[in-house]
Amino acid sequence: MDLNFYSLEATGKTIADLTSAAPLIPARTPVNVAWLNDEDDYDRLRTVRRIDDAGLLPVPIFAARRLQSKKHLFDLTEKLRFAGAQGQVMVVGGDPSDASGPFNNTMDLLRTEWIEKYAIKRVTLPGFPEGNAATGYRSDVALLEEKVKLLKSFECSVSITTQLAFDPNRILNWISQLRNVGVSQTIQIGITGPTKRDLLLRFARSFGVSAGGLNNVSDTVDGIVEFSRLVCLIEQGLQRRNLADVAVHLYPFGGTKAAVEWLIAIKARQVRGASSKMQA
Repeated sequence: MDLNFYSLEATGKTIADLTSAAPLIPARTPVNVAWLNDEDDYDRLRTVRRIDDAGLLPVPIFAARRLQSKKHLFDLTEKLRFAGAQGQVMVVGGDPSDASGPFNNTMDLLRTEWIEKYAIKRVTLPGFPEGNAATGYRSDVALLEEKVKLLKSFECSVSITTQLAFDPNRILNWISQLRNVGVSQTIQIGITGPTKRDLLLRFARSFGVSAGGLNNVSDTVDGIVEFSRLVCLIEQGLQRRNLADVAVHLYPFGGTKAAVEWLIAIKARQVRGASSKMQA
């Protein structure tokens, strides 16, 4: 698993936390700007501007079912570009079960002229290794294959970022299934940095992700959960199955600085381990 490249997440509420950690983060690291119920377009514009000002790469999330019209989509894209978002977006269905406008799902959005009109060069798609609660936990492999083919027809680069997932076997099986149907694009596994246990469980519930096997893939010290074991298990599985182009998306629920420092420490251990093997 490539720990040299990762992406992050930010909202209007967490942007100050992100920018304070910016000196630790490589320049132009992608930062997904979430679309939340209690933040409006102007909140997202301010967040994009602050990410860009911090020397990072803002990646606004467009939630299909939250868009009120095609005009809303185009106007928002123009404003986000002016604020500093250039050529890279993430597209999701969005939390509401009912659409606010003409887009019922991400395919409705991607089939418009939007990608070509605004010369969008890279699209990140969401992935659900343990299934998506909104779709009854059905496999998303075939749908991702369809989306990737459509975006490739626009000559658009694609990556996949996953929702939280705690089961390494299901994560690895899901990656294998995608590779088997020809989806070769980079997959970033969504992993949270060190987080208070009660907060982590709350996020897991809100995402519809089972935390039943949490103790098997994490360690808890003073109520703080960290996932070095999960990273190790995924890395070992990737090597056994000869799966490549897999990286990390950090959900900084416990703070950006703590998440980035944790990942840096894991990378350092990885380098030391590789060096020891070479000397043996």
